[in-house]
Amino acid sequence: MDESLPDDGSPPEAKSSGPLRLFDRWRSRWPGPGGGVRVPWKQLRRFLGVVLLVGAGVLAWKGARKSFQAVAPGHVGVCVNRFTGSLAALEPGTHFRPPAFFEIHPVRISDQLLSADAGAFSVTTKEGVIARITVQARWAVDRKQLLSKWAALPPQPARELVAPVLFAAFRAAAPRYEVTRLISEKREELASIAAVSARERLAESGVVLKEVLIGDLVLPEEFEKGRIAMVDEVQSTERLDVTLKRKAKEVEETRLTAEAQKARQVEEAEASAAQRVIAARGEAEAMKHVLELKAKQIEQRKLEAEAERQQVVERAHAAAEASRIQTLADVDRRKAMADAEAYATRVTALADFEKLEREAVLVSANPLLIPKAFADRLSDRVQVILTPSIGAEQLTGEIFKRVANGEPPLAPAPDPPATVSASKRSSAAVH
Repeated sequence: MDESLPDDGSPPEAKSSGPLRLFDRWRSRWPGPGGGVRVPWKQLRRFLGVVLLVGAGVLAWKGARKSFQAVAPGHVGVCVNRFTGSLAALEPGTHFRPPAFFEIHPVRISDQLLSADAGAFSVTTKEGVIARITVQARWAVDRKQLLSKWAALPPQPARELVAPVLFAAFRAAAPRYEVTRLISEKREELASIAAVSARERLAESGVVLKEVLIGDLVLPEEFEKGRIAMVDEVQSTERLDVTLKRKAKEVEETRLTAEAQKARQVEEAEASAAQRVIAARGEAEAMKHVLELKAKQIEQRKLEAEAERQQVVERAHAAAEASRIQTLADVDRRKAMADAEAYATRVTALADFEKLEREAVLVSANPLLIPKAFADRLSDRVQVILTPSIGAEQLTGEIFKRVANGEPPLAPAPDPPATVSASKRSSAAVH
C-alpha cells in the first residue's frame, strides 16, 4: 500500500509541503480506531539527525566563541598550555585559544599608580620623630621579564609587593635626615634615594618602578606645635632684618642731613644693628647651638661695651669742647667787664677831676664857701661865727692835711672859764 495514502482510503488532499506534511504523515501512522501501531522509523531517523546536526552546530558555535579570547589594551595575556605547561605572551587583541587546551591570564603592563592607603606608612627620622608619609609611586610590570617572573608575581602586586618594598626603602633612608630639613628641602632627596633602593629590589621581581613622589608629610602634634613656633621665630627674624635695613637707611639719611652728629649716630646705629642681628641669630639657633648662642652673647656684650666706651669718649670730648668754649666766653666776659669798669673809672675820675676843677674855681672865687660847708655839717648845738682870720688857701690846705692824716677837720677848743658866755665858747670852739 502506498504510504502517501490515508488509512481510510480517502483520496489525497492538496496540502503544503514541509513540516506540516511530515506531521500529517506521522499522524497517519498512529493507531486508528481498528488498526495496529506503525512507527515511521525512516522519518524519525531523519528528524533525529537534523536535531543532532543543529545541536552540534550550536555547541560548535559556543565553543568557537569561547575559543576566541580577547586581551584588553594595556594588558598582556599569559597563555598557559594545560597539557605541556608552556607559557606564551599574547598581545592586546583577539586570539583563538580553546579553553580546553589553553588558560589565559591577563596581566596589566601599563603604568599603575600606588596611592591612598596603600602608599601611606610611618617612618622614623634622625631625631626619633615618627612621621607619617603618603607616597605616590608610578610602576608597571616589566614586559620583557613577564614570562620568567610571572609565576612569582602575587595576585595584587601593588599591595603585596610594591607597597612593602617602598615602605622598607623609606624606613631605611628616613633616619638619615632631620625633620626640619626633611620638611623644607630634603623631601625630594629622600624620595629619590628610596626610589633607587626600591627600584633595584622590585626589578628582581619583574616590576619597573618609574617614579616616586612624597605627597603629605604629617608630623606628631607636639612636634608640629614646636615647628610652628620655630617658623614664627624665623618670621620674627626676617621682620627684624627688614627693620635693621630700614634703620640703616634712616641712619644714612640722618648722616646726610646732620653732618655734625654723623659719628655718634652712625656708631649707635651700627651697635644697635649688630646687637639685634646677634640676638636674632641666637634665638633662631637656640635649640641646636647653645654654645654658639653664648659666644654671640659675649660678642654682643663686647660690642655694647665698645659702643658705650665710644659714647663716653665722645661725650667727654663734647664736654671738654663745651668747657673750653665756656672758659673762652668767661674770659671774654671778664675782659669786657674789666674794660667797662676801666672805662667807668676813667669817666668817673674825669668827672671828679672836672668837678674838683669847678669847685677849685668856685672856691677861688668865693673863699668863704669852705668854712660855710664845714659849718653846715657841724652839730646844730654849736654856734659858728665865721671870721676871716686866716687866708682861704691856708685854711683849705690845713683842712686837707688833717683829713688826709685821719684827724677831724677842726681841732677841739680848750674848755672856757665859767664866766665866759656861751657865745664866746662857741667862737672858741670854732677857732
